[in-house]
Amino acid sequence: MLDLINRLFVRAQRRIQGIPRVSANLYEKLGTKYLEPTYNYVLENLMGKTIDTVLEIGCGTGKLLLKILDVMYPRAIVGLDISRAMIEIAKKNSRKIGKYPMVDLILADAHKIPIRPRSIDLIISTGTLHHIRDPETLFREVAEVLSRDGEALIYEFSHDISKEELKQSSKRLRRPSTLLKLTATLHGLPRKEYEEGYIKEALTKVGVVYDVYYEGITTLLKIKTSPETNNS
Repeated sequence: MLDLINRLFVRAQRRIQGIPRVSANLYEKLGTKYLEPTYNYVLENLMGKTIDTVLEIGCGTGKLLLKILDVMYPRAIVGLDISRAMIEIAKKNSRKIGKYPMVDLILADAHKIPIRPRSIDLIISTGTLHHIRDPETLFREVAEVLSRDGEALIYEFSHDISKEELKQSSKRLRRPSTLLKLTATLHGLPRKEYEEGYIKEALTKVGVVYDVYYEGITTLLKIKTSPETNNS
């Protein structure tokens, strides 16, 4: 039953590419507050890395982007989102703390990233992959803009986990198990999509070098620059 609900919601979210203004404002007030513990999890994975250029795909309100700026001090940091309302909110949030000049915010479709090839060291994306209409195109774009030693860290929630994993995730993220499970069902991708579903199929077609890591309810897809790309 959960798989059916997930398929229906993911199908709808892949059809609706941009979050409208009313939903964006609601997301700003409620969604980011709920997601902040997951942002800390992302930041933990970035500790110790030396990164020159960063791109966040689906930057939303810009909260994670600004946290990355505080931790990593990259030379250039870019946020991309297809929603005009989200870009406006991200601008507001960066101005509020005096960091708007340090962040480039781009209104664009992730299926056609307007950034020159081989120019980004780190791509981050959280909770955006299930919105992507054509993952194969996205993965090609990611491989195109990554620098020679670059990598992409793409995070999603997955509902198809054990009770013990859910319990541990609830403790780590400091959120109720039931709420996490519901969020992952309505706003995420199950693990099986990475193992045998349409995400696996898209990755295989593009031929990128990748690994999938399961951290409880959080699934991390890590994409590296392929050998073919490095030689080009």
